[in-house]
Amino acid sequence: MTIKTPIHSFCLIVAVLMTAPLAFAQGGGPARVVTDTVTERMISPTTRIVGVVDFDTLSGLSPEVSGRIEESNIEEGEVVKKGDTLVRLNTDLLEKDVQIRRKEAEGIGVKIANTRKNLKRFETLFKEAAASEKAYDDLADSLRELVIQQEMVKTTIEKRKLEIDKSALTAPFDGMVLEKLKDVGEWVSPGVPVCTLGSITDLFVQVAVSEDLVEYIQPGQEVVLVINALKREFTGKVTNFVPIADPATKTFEIKIAIPYFQEAIRNMSATVNVPAGKAQKLRMIKRDAVVRNQGKTFVYTIKEDKASILPVNIVGYEGEYVGVDNPNIQPGMPVVVDGNDRLRPDQDVTVVER
Repeated sequence: MTIKTPIHSFCLIVAVLMTAPLAFAQGGGPARVVTDTVTERMISPTTRIVGVVDFDTLSGLSPEVSGRIEESNIEEGEVVKKGDTLVRLNTDLLEKDVQIRRKEAEGIGVKIANTRKNLKRFETLFKEAAASEKAYDDLADSLRELVIQQEMVKTTIEKRKLEIDKSALTAPFDGMVLEKLKDVGEWVSPGVPVCTLGSITDLFVQVAVSEDLVEYIQPGQEVVLVINALKREFTGKVTNFVPIADPATKTFEIKIAIPYFQEAIRNMSATVNVPAGKAQKLRMIKRDAVVRNQGKTFVYTIKEDKASILPVNIVGYEGEYVGVDNPNIQPGMPVVVDGNDRLRPDQDVTVVER
């Protein structure tokens, strides 16, 4: 039985690359590549921990009035803008009640006009001692009661009109519909959600980390993470800690804000490069220079106008750079950052400007 050592595995990769089809190089001269220079600086090493994607702002939306759903624009997975109408309730009864109340207000208005005429007549009679003070006061009280009744009816009309306006449920923020709970024809009332909306401006990854790492993680710190299902890389920012540690595992949750992406799914997994130690001096290579093949990681440098392959051990991430600790990677060394996906070891190359 043959045991493959890491050196053996790396040599196999080199052999595969050496025997790869050369059609791209034949007749075309040296490969044209762009290089960048290796630097060196102090950064923190990282460890990879799996977390989940979630929406920091979640809202179970419900109407402010009761009614039957007449129109629904809710589709799970759809992104809506703030102010978009999601559900519209039937308002036939409310509109009919407004018509009735307006007629009622008109009738009271006629009574008010007649009572004012009578009151003016009684005022003249009272001054001439032809009418009693009580009769005059009773008529004045009747006028005040009618005015109050009319104001109450007008207030009811305004309330009904407000209920009509509130029958349209709109999105309170830009968000994604995560769950549809009610559909056309169903009766809903205040407090009964019709859908769940997640804010697309508050997307984050939540990851549980050991309490031993708390001293290396700070709010505002940038971290690199990968959405596993999509194999897409993001740079997120630590927003805060969830101030509750698990007594059994001695872990606590951190939240990392990330930009919204169209394929976002709540609870999908993400691998986060979490700071895991004190800063140390590492050689910094642009992430574009890193090539991965069969689980191995390497870069191409240039020696005597030929591509030379070197394995790298990534210890930490910082923005568009990775930190490596390989002794054969030295500051000032050129590494290929563009064109490396077409290279093979010992291939002739020409370095061009980006």
